[in-house]
Parts: sequence; structure tokens; C-alpha cells
Amino acid sequence: MSKATEKEVVNWDEFTGRTAAVNLVTVTPRVSGYIVDIPFKEGGIVHKGDLLFQIDTRPYQHAYEQAVGQLQQAQANQQLQQVTFERQEHLKETGVIAKEDYDTALSNKSQSTAQVISAQAALDTAKLNLEFTHVTAPIDGRVSRQLVNIGNLVQADVTQLTTIVSINPIYAYFSMDELAALKYQRLIQEGKVASSQDGQVHVYLQLQDETGFPHEGTLNFSDNTFDSTTGTLLVRGSFLNPDGFLAPGSFVRVRIASSPKYKALLVSDRAIGTDQDQSFVYVVDAKNIARLRHITTGQLADGLRVVKSGVQADDVLIINGIIKVRPDSPVKPEQGSMEQFTSNDISVPLTSAKSGRSEESMDRNKKTP
Repeated sequence: MSKATEKEVVNWDEFTGRTAAVNLVTVTPRVSGYIVDIPFKEGGIVHKGDLLFQIDTRPYQHAYEQAVGQLQQAQANQQLQQVTFERQEHLKETGVIAKEDYDTALSNKSQSTAQVISAQAALDTAKLNLEFTHVTAPIDGRVSRQLVNIGNLVQADVTQLTTIVSINPIYAYFSMDELAALKYQRLIQEGKVASSQDGQVHVYLQLQDETGFPHEGTLNFSDNTFDSTTGTLLVRGSFLNPDGFLAPGSFVRVRIASSPKYKALLVSDRAIGTDQDQSFVYVVDAKNIARLRHITTGQLADGLRVVKSGVQADDVLIINGIIKVRPDSPVKPEQGSMEQFTSNDISVPLTSAKSGRSEESMDRNKKTP
């Protein structure tokens, strides 16, 4: 037997969701050509600027050199037209040449300047295309498998080469039902919990093979409308993931606090029985008589069950073996502790009051902790 444990607790709401990468990039080439090298390791970590695919550079190298030559020609012509214009301008001042000849020289000078600008732009484009033959990682993250092999012809802005997902941090998206969302909004209005827009609402994540919620993050987004088909609101939490253990697309459970801290009485689930839709415990009075007491239960906290009503702080409860106890019968209790029987230690199911009463063959004075 033991008294209920009194602690400060928080109520929690739990939801199911999926993890997602903060950044997801589909890598496509920006120029067409044949793949000649794929130096990255599939499934490995890449950094921004790392070479992923090499497209044959020779056609683009030739186009670049041609653009260099055309620019040099345009610059040479510009120099000639500049000298010619200066000469014609001097002759015009002395009245030796006609006005038409001066206008022609001025036009040729302007055209040569425009040709240099055009040739420079063509050279810049050729230089960019040459650089684009080196397909590099646009972000840090984990790269997927290669979708093309060496020797394949790829088309600019069409052919998918691979994908990259960022690792740290990682998002978890989940849907909150409308009643839960309204409850949070009212708690925020009353100043009892922080707003997700402040980045102070903590959210905890659990993978399928984990116990508890070991991954801590913060809420950083909630959608602006409810989904009319499901009546839910899309919410997102952000979690640090420095070791990359959390992978995008994983099924997860998340929980967030649905109340401020408050003092509550906690008892072990092993001490609680059920009678149809009612929960009960056995309270030992001063004469060591087991009295059945109906209770209202809440959520688990630190492996113990919150009791909302029906139990007082001074009540002594039977923890183990309530299946052997009958209401208003004497017992020989042994002192124990609620913490000895947290939910993780439960090895038998909760019992019902009816089954407890039907154990006529049990020793009424059997010791019960």
C-alpha cells in the first residue's frame, strides 16, 4: 500500500505525423549533353558546391572560345571606328568633309559599341553554359541514388539526375483536430501557454521503436485554414538532427503540452481497476478495511496515472493484487511505493470490480502491498 504521489504535472496531447526535410531539391541539368563522370557516392553526405555529375565540356568549351574570338573582333572594330570618328570629327570642324560623312562615322562608332556589348553577353552566356556542365550540389544534405548513368544524354531542365534532402534541422508535420486547436487558442488568449509564433512551444517526438518522447523541438508553423474534409489543422515542429538519425518520411508520434503545470495526485495503473465504464481504487482505512472508491483518471505522468477526483492526498491505496481484494473486507497491507509500480512495470492487465468480488476462494487476510 502507499499514498498517492503528489507532483507538478502537465497534460499532453498526442498526434501522429510524418517527418519531412526542410529542403528537398531535385537535381536537373541546366545544359544538355552526355554524362561523362558521376563522382558522388549514392546515399552519402554532400556539401553545397560538391560535384555530382560531369557533362561533356567539349562542345561548350568550343562555344566559349568562339565567343572570346567574336568579342575580340568586336573590340578591334570598335577601336577602328573610334579612331575614324575622331578623324571625321576633326575634319568637320575645319569644314573639309560633308555632314553626311560625319553622321556615317558617328553611326559606325555607335554600332561598334553595341557589337562589343552583344559579344560580351554572348561570352558570358558561353561561360555560364561551360560552368553548368559541372552539376554541383545546391545544398548540404544527403544525396539519393543516381537516376542516370555515364553515357546517358540528358536534357537541360528536364532530366532528373538525383535528389538531395537537408538533414539538420528536420520538420515533423502533424494534423491537430479542431477541438484541440480551439483549446490551444483559448489557452494562448488566457496567457497560460506560449504562442507557436513566438517559437517557445516545445514539442516532443517519438519514433516507432522508441519509448517516451526523447526528441525535443519547437513548433514553428500552423496553417492558416482548417482542412474542410478532415476538420484538422496542419501543424509543424522543427527538431535538431545533427547526427542525421531522423530521416524524412518517418512515421512519428508527437506530443505537446495542453495545460500549464499544476499539482496532481498520481497513482500506479496497477492500483486502478475498472467496473464497466468506471475506474476505482481500494482505500485502506484506519482499521485496515478496504473501501472501494470510484475515481476520475487523467493522463500518464512519469509512469503514473493522474487522478482528477476521488482520492485525497492522505488516502492509503492498495497498489498490487487488487484482484484479490473485496470491498469492505479486512486486509493485511505491506508498505510500498507508487514509484515501484510505474506503467513500464505493469505485467498484468487492469482488473474489474466484478472479478474482484467473485474470488470467494481467496484468503481474506492475505497480505497485500
